[in-house]
Amino acid sequence: MELHRGEILAIVGESGSGKSVFVKTFMGLLDGNGSIHGGSILYHGQDLTQCRTDKDWLKIRGREIAMVLQDPMTSLNPVITVGEQIMEVIRLHDKKMSKKDAYTKACEMLELVGIKADRAGDYPHQFSGGMKQRVMIAIALVSRPSVIICDEPTTALDVTI
Repeated sequence: MELHRGEILAIVGESGSGKSVFVKTFMGLLDGNGSIHGGSILYHGQDLTQCRTDKDWLKIRGREIAMVLQDPMTSLNPVITVGEQIMEVIRLHDKKMSKKDAYTKACEMLELVGIKADRAGDYPHQFSGGMKQRVMIAIALVSRPSVIICDEPTTALDVTI
């Protein structure tokens, strides 16, 4: 399959058919028992199947390709505020950005997904499932990646969103 700039690609299949496992390969997120035995995944001429280390993936994950997973409850760290979790992504990909500017950007991202900025200091357990999913969307969008992979991103969203 091919995906070109500006296109949307939907992968449809029955529950358990491997859609999530398939898209996790684009991010190097296969479980320990998963492996790729053939083929290639080309992104701007780079074969992502050859990325072996976290350092290799750091250049891709979040910055170039981001993912919104289906279950935000397992994706957010319960002991770190949502603002800090967004800031972590910002500062990981922009080492020169100050903590203050990263916090401002994190607050802007929360507002973008319909969460008041003053909630940046709250922990994931203080949010509804839909709000947690919107935090995950903010995290995926914050680095302005070229590709966003969404694995049933609307499952936990509030009906008003």
